[in-house]
Amino acid sequence: MASRRIRPPRSVRVRITLAAVVVTALAVGAAGWLLVLSVEDAQVADIRRNVNDYLDGVAGRLEAGDDPQDALTAADGTPPPAQLRVTDESGDVVATSLEPGDSVDDGGGARPAPDETPRGDEVVAPADTIARTVETPAGDLTVIAAAPVDQVARNVDALTDRLAIGLPALVALVGVIAWVLVGRALRPVEAIRAEVEQITGSTMHRRVPEPRTGDEVGRLAQTMNTMLGRLEDAATRQRRFVSDASHELRSPVAVLRAGLELARARSDQPHVQDMLDNLLAEEGRLEALLDDLRLLAAHEEGGRAVAPAQPVDLASLAAAEAERPRRVPVRLVAPPDGAIVTGARSQLARVLSNVVDNAARHAASGIEITLSSGGGRVRVLVDDDGRGIPEADRERVFERFTRLDEGRARNAGGTGLGLAVVRAIITSHGGTVTVAESPRGGARLVADLPAT
Repeated sequence: MASRRIRPPRSVRVRITLAAVVVTALAVGAAGWLLVLSVEDAQVADIRRNVNDYLDGVAGRLEAGDDPQDALTAADGTPPPAQLRVTDESGDVVATSLEPGDSVDDGGGARPAPDETPRGDEVVAPADTIARTVETPAGDLTVIAAAPVDQVARNVDALTDRLAIGLPALVALVGVIAWVLVGRALRPVEAIRAEVEQITGSTMHRRVPEPRTGDEVGRLAQTMNTMLGRLEDAATRQRRFVSDASHELRSPVAVLRAGLELARARSDQPHVQDMLDNLLAEEGRLEALLDDLRLLAAHEEGGRAVAPAQPVDLASLAAAEAERPRRVPVRLVAPPDGAIVTGARSQLARVLSNVVDNAARHAASGIEITLSSGGGRVRVLVDDDGRGIPEADRERVFERFTRLDEGRARNAGGTGLGLAVVRAIITSHGGTVTVAESPRGGARLVADLPAT
């Protein structure tokens, strides 16, 4: 079985903190190891220097012919810095600084002092041995100094114990400081991300906060705001073009309709009237398309209702839609005291008209409109018993010029902008609109609006 690849953490803050902790741990670990070695070497060198200085004095007294035992004792009575022995040319010990019962370890194993018996476990710790041969009137003598280094080992152990506690604490402190500092450094980035997430096509006037740090994050915010400004200008020009084009096309379309209606009224040939009826139907779709484009452009530019807001009873608007003749009957269920919202009456009527027309194109036998209010909200449900909308397409149907395969036939009517207009109007009134599955088997459109 192949081993799984370890993925690095996705958070920049975590990665930087881990990098700081690892680098600090390696650095202080190496520094601690070097510190222990240097302290040990320094203390051993200091001991060897003291022992060599003492041996210089001992050698001078032996060369002057002093008694070897007296030469091992300092003139002022200070104890020697090492365990000393003096041997003659045959290797016999002629003098020693050891007390009776002590033993010496010169690297070859502990052994008792001359003519003495070791007492129990009293054995001197391993020592750093220094030997020096001296020419005396009585012949060559060798002075052997065994400098004890047990204190050095204890000092090194104590230092190692302290470093074992202090260095991990230092690494942890560096990790905490790195976590805090990186978090503060990335705080402007999170503010920029949160603001960009809220910017939509209708709120492109918003800008990201620019930290006054003069660093890369500040320059990133400035560049992003410049880019948002360019995008806003381009979107504004596009909306104005759509609005102006749809407005300018209304006049020639009205002239076209008038001409077609006049030609139809004067023609007495059935096939010509049929052709003119078809042309008038296409002209009606073109006029509806221009109206939808103009309305969408106005909403995207203002991001709010473009008509004066007033109290509107959605129940009365829904009743009017239910009474309009359609190929399938429309049933209305509304509260007796109505469903009052605040908004533009003409636009809210357009919402209900578009929604019911869309349901009528796909319904098999009927449509049901249900209004309810509560919790400061008004909910509108429009159910049909058609084929429904697949879950993957329930958000896509609110996009412009989106018609599912079932509704792509020209005789199905519609411009592909009906539900896009519905979402634009509902959103501008502070509401939401979604599509779900209907209990009748088809699609259910759910619109929520704040109640008055």
